[in-house]
Amino acid sequence: MKAWTWPSITKVVDALNRHLRRIPIWAVYLVGALPAPVLLYMGATGGLGFEPIKELEQELGLLALQFLILGLAITPARRYLGLNLIRFRRSIGLLSFFYVVVHLLTWLVLDIGNLGGIW
Repeated sequence: MKAWTWPSITKVVDALNRHLRRIPIWAVYLVGALPAPVLLYMGATGGLGFEPIKELEQELGLLALQFLILGLAITPARRYLGLNLIRFRRSIGLLSFFYVVVHLLTWLVLDIGNLGGIW
């Protein structure tokens, strides 16, 4: 069995970069935003368990952290692996911000409920 060498790895990375260039940016937004309506639907229909507000907050916060880590990992992936995801950085960052805002609004509106009491 032949071991992997650098030329074969670079061929794989180059092929992966070629395929990534074909992915439109709107597809990243679409796929990244899909968990939010699914979670809201599950919360409305009782699919999140006994404490749906707590589960919804935790899932939205976890998604925000995952997108944040993914966005921060783009530069090391480019520098050390040669994987070029720079064109997706803005969309991943905006999706991270979106999930942070939705997480915060879920906490403010559904969990606390008294906006005047927070101030």
